[in-house]
Amino acid sequence: MVYQNIMVDIYQAASPAVGERLFDDDMLRDIYYICEEIFQKKNRQIPYPQKEVEEYFEEFHTIISFFKHVEITLDFVDIDWSALLDELIHTFPQIAWIGGSKEKEENRVVYYIDFVPIAYRENGFPFMVNLLQSLEQQLYGESDDVLDSFVDEIEKLVSNFIKPLKSSVPTIGKKGEVINHEEDNATYLIKMEEAVSRERYAKERMRLANKKLEVVIDQMERQNLSRAMKELSKSSDDDNENWDHVLKVDLREYSQLLQKAKFLEQSWAMNKELITKSEKMTISDNQLTYEREQVRSFKDSVSTNEIYLILDECKLIESRVKIKRKSWFRQPHVRIMKMDYDSILNKAAYFDLIQGENYLLEQIVLNEESSIEG
Repeated sequence: MVYQNIMVDIYQAASPAVGERLFDDDMLRDIYYICEEIFQKKNRQIPYPQKEVEEYFEEFHTIISFFKHVEITLDFVDIDWSALLDELIHTFPQIAWIGGSKEKEENRVVYYIDFVPIAYRENGFPFMVNLLQSLEQQLYGESDDVLDSFVDEIEKLVSNFIKPLKSSVPTIGKKGEVINHEEDNATYLIKMEEAVSRERYAKERMRLANKKLEVVIDQMERQNLSRAMKELSKSSDDDNENWDHVLKVDLREYSQLLQKAKFLEQSWAMNKELITKSEKMTISDNQLTYEREQVRSFKDSVSTNEIYLILDECKLIESRVKIKRKSWFRQPHVRIMKMDYDSILNKAAYFDLIQGENYLLEQIVLNEESSIEG
């Protein structure tokens, strides 16, 4: 469905810091509320695991960005954004609408709204941040058109809150008379053609900018894959005799490594779902340009049962680690056995490997769905 003067685009990243800031909500608070609402509807006889949910999102958001954003571009009109936001919250109960900004340029207004899509899972940890699965649960659509349905629904909601664009042109003439803004058809057509030309240029500029951003992100993910594979390929046979040596490691580095190790189970589950989805689609070999055979060999070396034992192993490592608080001359650090440090380093590398593949698979699935819809 296409509405005149309205264009809606969805991006898998946070919105740019531009324009006038309209609102900012507490992301974690909104996510906690949504998760509890979903859980209560799905499990009336089971108590809600509030502590586990809060710990999960509080830690996980520090290593992976949850943010997606929608851009609403309006030509020659504006919207009541507050009323639209209320309707978005009501229409998409599994999406946390986190913040928004507005940018105005001549006869065009662009709204940027950040959001976090929550999906429910029957097995394992009950929640995950996943756009496609969240939309499928809310729109009840087929996987090959759910993103298009999401855009259509937002366009329809936007059309309900259209209002005139405030003009900066004065309405009083030199002699005090009210100026008539009605123009003859020829002048109006010329202005419309100029506006369309500017719009095409702006769209092309935006498309190229987003393409460059996607290339940069893609390169970063491939570098993460490469680094993770190198780390996992290292042989530790020569160092086994030094397993009990105590290392001094920066507290921040230790915390990040441990968080990745803890969330390996969730990343593994997401990976299985993305692979299943991609296998159901027609994807040519030249699209899967990441090192999939090497990634697959690393994944085959670890069984599903071993993944589920990682959390217990992390707890054991935590119990053995000694945290040294910040002193006058030193940053806070931990004292950890080399055996334990190598263990969480390996698990963090495995997390990077799977998370990198997840990103690339998600991009492939989204591109394939876009080509099917087109």
